[in-house]
Amino acid sequence: MLGELKQASGTEFDRKYIKMQMDAHRDAVALFSTYANSGDDPALKEFAKKTLPVLKMHEKHVKELAVAHHG
Repeated sequence: MLGELKQASGTEFDRKYIKMQMDAHRDAVALFSTYANSGDDPALKEFAKKTLPVLKMHEKHVKELAVAHHG
């Protein structure tokens, strides 16, 4: 991913960066949601539950950035 960003510039860089951030946050929210609901380590499960709202907020901000950038 870093290689792709290093070769990109201007609008192409912005587009790729935003897409990578959207994908990463979507994946993180999915992972933490799954673990918060069905994880087998109680301490990690609690961490996932506490961290999930922050990840969802970051995901929302990235989506807003994407809309502002393309709007």
